[in-house]
Amino acid sequence: MMRNARGLGPIVEAAARRVLLLACVAVCPIALASESPESAAGWVEWANEARDSHSFIGEFVYQHGSDIGSMKIWRAADPETGIRERLVSLSGQHREILRGGDSVTCILGNSESVLIDQRQLRRPLSARIPEDVDRLRPHYELRLVGKDRVAGRPAMQIMLEPQDEFRYGYSVWLDSETGLLTRAEVLGPDDQVIEQLMMLDIEILDRIDPALLEPTLSGREEEYSRITNDLARAETDAHPQHEWAMADQPAGFAVQMDRIQQLPGRPHPVRHMMLSDGLATVSVYIEPESQAGRFEGGMQMGAMNAYGRMHDGYQAIVVGEVPAVTVERIARSLVPNIDSSQPGQ
Repeated sequence: MMRNARGLGPIVEAAARRVLLLACVAVCPIALASESPESAAGWVEWANEARDSHSFIGEFVYQHGSDIGSMKIWRAADPETGIRERLVSLSGQHREILRGGDSVTCILGNSESVLIDQRQLRRPLSARIPEDVDRLRPHYELRLVGKDRVAGRPAMQIMLEPQDEFRYGYSVWLDSETGLLTRAEVLGPDDQVIEQLMMLDIEILDRIDPALLEPTLSGREEEYSRITNDLARAETDAHPQHEWAMADQPAGFAVQMDRIQQLPGRPHPVRHMMLSDGLATVSVYIEPESQAGRFEGGMQMGAMNAYGRMHDGYQAIVVGEVPAVTVERIARSLVPNIDSSQPGQ
């Protein structure tokens, strides 16, 4: 049964808010090329190889379900210091996001509750350029759609079509002159657009003034919350009583990470498992029932689905930008495995 996000426990409420943040880092630059690739796989490989190679300032609009907003992004790519970003909301509540290295900082109105998952923020909608094209087969088919125009510039549209019910389809537009991703859509059944973003303006620069990457939101402490997730300090030695295994997850999804983490805004550490099929990612959060808000059944917000299940004294919540059937299947495949030696311990 699909339910509203409100009142479903700290992790689910925060995950629902996080959907907006996933759009906030939704621009994936790729490098100049003297010759455009000839195949869809070639475009994807080109995008992956040249990822994070441009500095730019841009504005984009995004849509998640019925929610529509716009943001401005400053992005600096430096071969020595890596990628730094600052994003500021142009509509709705004031919101600012800073990224650099292993750290993500969100400055938000205190009325907002946010779960910041560093790995998800590193793989937002438009950054899902897979590292291994071959891994996508047979679960996706890559297809060139043809030439188009986005933000006043020529672009090439590419489809990544799912071959089963357990994943969404994706349509992406790559700038024909620079390779920048300028538009992206998440597609549900019958190619229904359930999440999308589009660049409205973009200025490619050789360098961005570091001062433009510093936070600008300020005010009384009760007006704004500053939440920082530092990946290097996210792990903890604490662990729940059980280890967990998956008996029947959807084909193609494999566990990429399994560890105990102290998440921002959570008083107790939780087990965090992350699965991926090479393009889509799903997070699994497990904690003792005594420290969790009870949530059972399904919830949807835009492209994000969550499913909660109580099992053996534990609350398990599965969250991801995948169809509802996928998160339910993964949740129901979880089994305690006391004698196993799972990673992350």
